Amino acid sequence: MRVSQWAHETFGQRVPLIRQGVAEALSVALENARDAQKVAQTDHLHPFGFTLMSRKFEALAEAFGDQGDVRIVKPGGSQHELVVVNGKLLFPFRYAKDRSVSVMSARIGDGRPSALVQALFNRFGPEPRMRQLALHDVAPHAVPVAEALGDLPEDTRLVLIAYACNAHAGLLDAWWGEAELLDRLGSLRWHHCEEIPLLQEAHSPARGDSAAAFDQGVLPAPELNPRTGAARLAAPVSEATPIRPEAASGA
Repeated sequence: MRVSQWAHETFGQRVPLIRQGVAEALSVALENARDAQKVAQTDHLHPFGFTLMSRKFEALAEAFGDQGDVRIVKPGGSQHELVVVNGKLLFPFRYAKDRSVSVMSARIGDGRPSALVQALFNRFGPEPRMRQLALHDVAPHAVPVAEALGDLPEDTRLVLIAYACNAHAGLLDAWWGEAELLDRLGSLRWHHCEEIPLLQEAHSPARGDSAAAFDQGVLPAPELNPRTGAARLAAPVSEATPIRPEAASGA
């Protein structure tokens, strides 16, 4: 199974290991959040949500923090550390709580994008294909945050990690790619998006060419199983070449 052209151009020969590290970090964060929910012994999901919010960033930093070309940055005003791998800033976010929402309809957050999110897109996101939101159109207070990111090189690229999960099932699926921020609601236009195989699938028989790259269109929700635990990084695995939308049946 081959690595996609986008992934290879973005991360080089280390794609399988980086992708697997991302999957591990998400699994660890989800399991920690589910553990917090169990310990809290409440039907309210606040323990799960609050733990996941912090652990998704921390677990990424733990997964990659000991590698030489990795930078861990904490922008002023942000509670979270961000991981930059080989000049690519990894930003995880939950796009859905179940499989009823396509990743192509993902919004980055449940409300108005934060100043940090807007600054990341404006500074490090891909060249917009539609009208770019000026910072003052959405949130003038994003400007100081953008200035706080000034120590990162201009050629840093924002790589989004979108995942679906819930407290009952755990991690349902995960994707990564590049997108532009479209509006005040956090809507995205993907320039490229492809599936991240979950850890338990890393050594399973081939599922077919399930990874896909998009320019447009809706991808069917992948039939993945929830994670029940996390594993240490294993030997790199490779991935099928992403299918272009026009070549995929039913796309």
